[in-house]
Order: sequence, then structure tokens, then C-alpha cells
Amino acid sequence: MKPRGRAPERRQRAAGLGAHPERRAVAQERREALRRPAAGDRGRAVVLPPIVNMFERADSSSPVVSQTTLGACVGLLASARGYDLAETADRYRGWIRSAALRRLSPRGAIYPRPDRACRVKSFMCQIYTERDVTTRAPIATAPLLALLEVLEERGEWKRVRLPDGRRGWTQSGDLEPAVAKTPPAGPSAVDGAAVAAAALRFLGLPYVWGGTTPFGLDCSGLSQLVYRLHGYLLPRDSDLQFDDPNLDSIERADLRPGDLVFFGPNDTSISHVGVSLDRDEFVSATTFCSPTVHVDRLDDPYWKRLYRGARRLARGG
Repeated sequence: MKPRGRAPERRQRAAGLGAHPERRAVAQERREALRRPAAGDRGRAVVLPPIVNMFERADSSSPVVSQTTLGACVGLLASARGYDLAETADRYRGWIRSAALRRLSPRGAIYPRPDRACRVKSFMCQIYTERDVTTRAPIATAPLLALLEVLEERGEWKRVRLPDGRRGWTQSGDLEPAVAKTPPAGPSAVDGAAVAAAALRFLGLPYVWGGTTPFGLDCSGLSQLVYRLHGYLLPRDSDLQFDDPNLDSIERADLRPGDLVFFGPNDTSISHVGVSLDRDEFVSATTFCSPTVHVDRLDDPYWKRLYRGARRLARGG
């Protein structure tokens, strides 16, 4: 165990570089490296475990670049040593253990069937063998926004099929109809106040590099997740979100709840993102002060020095 006294020193050194300075520099290198292999269309697969790490290389000891969740459909681009190079819906790539995926036949049934697809709306959804929470332990847990196929409904319960073929029961209050992750049709399609309120639901959750679920989040994982909850799929990393053509640049004086605020050592190196609550405060997943999702102030000397601008979902985006 490292002496506790070293942590402040590390943070002091990092403060001169920016919030999570490695996010921008390393993420860009990783993205480029993941596109170097002679990748091609090798079909599609569905994710089996609750959460799956996506690695920089076909090796679980390599850095995690992102995560994907149960029921997600991914494109397969290459294979090596028991891993598949996969591309998620946000066009982000990483290596996933082949055992964590079930390949989908081009002419076979897809998962979940569109007319039966539901997504998890609670932080965690427990799946049981019977319509009873006390008889047996859950057979599976599905995190927020995981996809399940509903087979039937009985009162307050839904019978679901998991992507590995198992069947079980979940409480109806944990699920909602799946929605297409496409840009909204107009300026009122994403309610900024609702986005900000959603971000506050995650207060206190741990910071996890590459995290995209309530088990742990990084900064861009949080902003992407709360916008996904409201029907818009942001790019995966903070610098990509900053450059998203569907987001308009706005002045700090015009900040409203739900806008995205960006930070970095300079204007061309975005390393952190948060969700604004008003003109003064924002919520983000950060290692600054404590490695959790928490609220900070834009006029805090640390963040004021790093502030690089704000973005809002464009009209018609």
C-alpha cells in the first residue's frame, strides 16, 4: 500500500496538467491504435454478462477503454487470442473476451426482438426464476439501460429471456420499452432540466476509468449515460463530445441545466466533462478531491483554471 502522503503530491502534479490529463492524450492514441488492425465486417454479436470491459488490446491486462452491457449488439471487426475487436453503437472500439459474446447468425433471430425489447430503467434489475423476491437468489443482474426481451406479463412481473437463452422473471417497475438511440427531432426533445436531474441520481457513485454504468463511471461515461437516458447518443470521450457537430457552443453566462461543460489544460486538449446544474455548479465523475460523482463549482480555482467552454444540443440535432 502506498503511503497516504503521496496522493496529494500526485494530485498536485496533475493539477498543472488538467483534470484527468491522460484522458485526452491516451484516449486519442488508443482510438488510433484500435483502428490500425485490418478490420472488416465479421458479423454481429450480443453481450452476455451484465457488464463487459473493452480493452485496448486482446489482453485483459491491457488498459480498459470503455464498457458495454448485457443485451447490447456490437459489430465484430477482428479476432485474436480469444478476444474480438468490437464496435459499439457509439462507434467506439475495444477488445472484448469472445466468451462474453454470442455471435448472431445473419439469417437467425436477433436479440432482443424489436417488438419485445425493453431496457432497464433502475440502477440494477434483478432477474429471478420465480415471481418472488424471497424464494431464491436472483439468477442474473442487469444494469441500467441493459436490454432484455420480454416474453409475457403477469401483473407486476415480466418474464424475460436473457441473451444466453435463460429465462426468468423481473419486476415490471425495473423495465421500460426500449427506445432508438437517435438524435432528437427538435429542441424540446431533450429536456435540460431532466438531464441535470438524471445526473444528480448518480451522486456518490465511484469513479471508474472506462466506466459506463452505476457500478462505476468516468466523466464522459456519466455525460453519455444521462443523455442516453433521454434519447441522444453522445460520443464516448470528452474531446469527442466537445467536437460533436450536433452540439452548439454557448457562453458561460448562458448556461442552463443539462448543458455540458468542458475542461482541459488548453483549448485543443479537452480532458474532462460535466453536466451543468446552473451557471455556477456542475456534476461530474472525477478523481478531484474524492473519486466519486459529485457537485463542484465553476468558480473553484481548480476548475476555473481548466474551464474551456460549454455545449448544448443543437436545434434539430
